[in-house]
Order: sequence, then C-alpha cells, then structure tokens
Amino acid sequence: MKNRFVFLMFVLAIAGASVAWGGGAKQASGDVTLKFTFWGSPIERQIVEQCMASFEKANPGIKVDAQHIPDEYTTKILTMIAGNVAPDILYVEGFIENDWGLEGRLVNIFDLIREDPELNEDDFMDLSWFRWAPGKSGGTLPAIEPYALFYNKDMFLKAGLQLPPTRPENAWTWDQYVDIAKKLTLDANGRHPDDPGFDPNNIVQYGTQYSANYINAVYSNNGRFITADGKRIALTSPEAIDAIQKLGDLMNVHHVAPTPVAARNIPEISTALMTERVAMVATGQWVLLDLAANDELNWDIGVLPKLQKYVTVIQGGVISIMESSKNKAEAWKLYKWFNNAETIMPLHAGGLWMPSMKKWYTEEPYIIQWAQDNKAHPPSFRPAVLEATLKYGMPMPTINVRNFSKIENLVNAALDQVWLGEKSAAQALREVEPQINSLVEGFYDTTREY
Repeated sequence: MKNRFVFLMFVLAIAGASVAWGGGAKQASGDVTLKFTFWGSPIERQIVEQCMASFEKANPGIKVDAQHIPDEYTTKILTMIAGNVAPDILYVEGFIENDWGLEGRLVNIFDLIREDPELNEDDFMDLSWFRWAPGKSGGTLPAIEPYALFYNKDMFLKAGLQLPPTRPENAWTWDQYVDIAKKLTLDANGRHPDDPGFDPNNIVQYGTQYSANYINAVYSNNGRFITADGKRIALTSPEAIDAIQKLGDLMNVHHVAPTPVAARNIPEISTALMTERVAMVATGQWVLLDLAANDELNWDIGVLPKLQKYVTVIQGGVISIMESSKNKAEAWKLYKWFNNAETIMPLHAGGLWMPSMKKWYTEEPYIIQWAQDNKAHPPSFRPAVLEATLKYGMPMPTINVRNFSKIENLVNAALDQVWLGEKSAAQALREVEPQINSLVEGFYDTTREY
C-alpha cells in the first residue's frame, strides 16, 4: 500500500504540468459548471480529479463537477438522461457510442474540429475514431489501449528460458508460446504438463494467462468478426475456429493457463506475477499502472504470440459531448484537454493510458515525455507496445460493427462452453450461428475497412 501511495504521489506531482491547447482560446463568459462522468479504479479517479483541478486553473470561469461511477456505468447514465440531468461530457462505452450518435444524443465532433484552428482530424490515430456514419463521429478513444505480454522476469531466468521477444517481427509462433508456457507450468509435485504423472487438477504455477481479447487471436489468424459484406458472423470460419480453439486448448488440453474456475483463485495480475502463480499474462497495457506501483516484482514486457500475422487489438471507451448540453463550447475545451496528452500527462506517464494523437508515437520530443525514463515504461515498452501499436494496431469490432453488444452476448455465452472444455469451438459457435446471423446488421461506416 505504501509503495502504491508513493507512486501515486509521484504521478500526481506532474499533473498540472502544461496548459497547451484546451486552455486559452475562447474564454467562457461567466461561471459555467460542466458535469463530467467517468469510470475507473480508485487510482484513476484520483488522477482524473487532479487533472480536472488543473483544467479549472487553466480555464477561469469553468468548473467541473466530476462524477466517478465505478460500476453499472451505462445504466446509471441512462437514468440520468431519463431524469433530464444528463452530463455535459462523459465517458461512453464503445458498444453504444455509435448508436447514441445515430439517435442524436451526441455532438458530431467533426463539426467542432472544422471550426477549431488548433485541431485537425488527421492529428489523431485513425483507429481511435468512432464514426456512426461517414463524416459523423461522437469522438475518439481518449486512450489507445493495446495488448502485450507482461511477465515475471525472475521466473524466466530461474527456468533458464530466453526472455519473450520485444519486437513483433520476432514474435513467438503459437507453438513456441505453448512450449514455453509448459516449461513454466508446475503441479504440486513439480511436474510439467508433458511429464508423466502431471496432475492438471493440482497446478500451483501456470505458465500463462491469456487475458487478451479472443478477437486478437482471431485477427492474428486472418479471421474476422463479421464477414466483409456485413451479412454474417465470421467466427465460424476455419481461421476463427482454429484461433478460438487454440485459446481453449491452453486451458483444457495443454493445462498451461487457468480455466475460468481456477482463475477465481488467481489474484489480480501484478500480484499473480509477483507470487509466481502465473509467469506471463497476455493483457492490456493499462496493467502498467499497477505493475509500476509494485516494487517487489521484477517484471518486463514482450510482444504477444502470433498465429499467421502479428496483431494487437485496440479497445477502450470514448469521451463524447452530449447534444443536450447547454455548455458545448466549454465542454469542447474539456474534450480537447482530455485528448491532449500534455495536459493529462499523469494518465499516460503513469501507464494507464496511451495517447490518441499521432505525434506522441512518431516524434521523439513527444515520446520521451510519457514513454521513457519512468517506472511504467521500461525500454521494452517502445518496441513491444508503442511501435507495435503504430504498425500493427487494429481496433475492436465495437468501433464499426452494428449491434455489436447483442452479437457479443451470444458469442460469449457460446465461448464460455469452450473455455470450460464442455464443447469445441466449432460446435459451440455453429450451434448459435443462425441466431447470431439474425442480429448481424452490417457496419456503421461502410467506407472503412473494419
């Protein structure tokens, strides 16, 4: 707790660093209070609130009523909207972002950008834009959230194994990944999965935990979520079935990753790595915040294993302005503040977020401000996460697939049976394929590739 507190104080100390665009330009007339809602962990809440204080200091006359909603977020926002007390600006979950745009709930950010001399659409990573139609967007991901491989370095050294590669070009094949995971998996008698007498019901150390979204494996195997013509689910293609089955086999055939049942007894990621319950975890880069706060863990970063090609999937929520807001000009200032890594540097340098604007990935003076010489970003971060995102990042289907959440609910129910070893990927998904296809409605913006 003390280490986490010290780290948090370090992060907060740089919170008010700079007041680039997002402050100045057009001062509000009179006092305005913006209602802003957001989710996140207690640490994220403190950092966001500190950033809001910096915004208020840079924008006299604008106050921010920052309301943290840690659970049942969308349900509570809908209740606020129904009660005519909607926020001015808010986090929006990706699966409803474009629908809210189509329903007229959200301001079209492209309209605001066209009138703003400080910003251009091309300033942002293209994969961060949500578009409910060509030229219509409720906003970008304020944070790019890719996946990578995080591991306990001491466990690899103790086992005499080569450390995971840090460049996508050198990524392990899936078979190499499984082989390494087997060498890092032990039952209570010290046996590995390929050893005679190995007890899969009494595993004390797992080689891996694949917490990366299954979509990452599907895309890596040249699969898709829905077909390119937008008419059918594509998860029953040979490529997708193969990728998903490989994930199930990690748990139920190779016994190198915890099943959903076993995972209930595995602590959160940094503790699982520190206590050597798990050697490596494929998960989102946001875990850097917790890893950096853990001074007892010797950790590092590698690239994900690949199937046919390297992919790191991007996900996250969106920051949007409500059409119902009476303070759109002031909300736009706050929107820009959140999309400028310089003004919310603690969220980036602390490891929770990655910037949404291109220059923070391509220009050295900007990169060194957040991704170098700090506890959350060891040298391996740049090739394994930053550069991998720039070259191989692909957005989640939430960004452009209509009806995603309803489709995903059926898919997840089917996949639960795969993860539990009750059915093969082919059997589970093909059983629900007709039901899923009845929900497929194509893409929001058919001019986009994904």
